[in-house]
Amino acid sequence: MMKDYQQQANGDLDLATGDLLVTESTYQHQRDLLLSGKGHIRQKPEAGVGAVDYLQDNDPEALLRATRKEFTTDGMKVKRVAFNQQTNDLDVEASYEND
Repeated sequence: MMKDYQQQANGDLDLATGDLLVTESTYQHQRDLLLSGKGHIRQKPEAGVGAVDYLQDNDPEALLRATRKEFTTDGMKVKRVAFNQQTNDLDVEASYEND
């Protein structure tokens, strides 16, 4: 299980209780990797999928490959990355090795 500071839906730190909260953060890490392009994460400039670029290029297969690669590189065991045919949502089954 990956733990990190709890974030709001927009990625800002959640300070609703007046203090920082530590919580399970696999989904937060996945979201951050998907939305960040190369060079956007200062501590790991080589990390990031940059999903918006793939969507603008209309290249869904490349997005799936890049997502699988980045999640694996970040230490996740990826079981499945695919588009849901009914909802067109990105379905991801991935967790960190120690989960």
